Amino acid sequence: MSLKINCFSMGPLQENTYLITDTATGIQAVIDPGYYVPQAASVITDLRYVLLTHGHYDHYAAAKRYLDKYPQAVFAAPAAETYLLHGGTDNKWMAISHGGEACPEADQLLRDGDVITLGETKLRVIETPGHTEGGICFVTDEEAFTGDTLFRLSVGNTALETGDWETLEHSIRTRLYTLDENIVVYPGHGPATQIGYEKRANPFV
Repeated sequence: MSLKINCFSMGPLQENTYLITDTATGIQAVIDPGYYVPQAASVITDLRYVLLTHGHYDHYAAAKRYLDKYPQAVFAAPAAETYLLHGGTDNKWMAISHGGEACPEADQLLRDGDVITLGETKLRVIETPGHTEGGICFVTDEEAFTGDTLFRLSVGNTALETGDWETLEHSIRTRLYTLDENIVVYPGHGPATQIGYEKRANPFV
């Protein structure tokens, strides 16, 4: 079981849109479709899922474009993120200022312990609230796609709507730092890192 991971960093906030491909079957998913990336479209061959880690506009802004272009794809989003997915004051301002649209309705609502199957790859859902009230991460035996929960040597902002610092710290310590230290972290912004490195060096947690 292995994944090919393409990361496309776009927009003023350099949001990371990931295209992941199960190498055994070619089945693909997009994680956090913040921007429609022509480079990604050129290598999409069998897109089955569009996945969202949390409800901020810069992570879902291009969801509708991907779903319109690949209607076979299932849009899966966190079940506990209802408020932000349906607007929220910050998101409405960002959408209007960027000429964007509201987040599409999810085909599948994700909860802790759910599993997304991409061929031979299993993406396990773990709930990691704190940056937002309903944020989630997608974890395999080798990778963790952490959205805005955990970055290289940093963590998500908790000053935005539904954010809470103590909840974020608890999520990182009990849900992410308990994972295998060799797992590679693919965050919603910035470069990749590893669980073990963050446990030793991250100054925030």
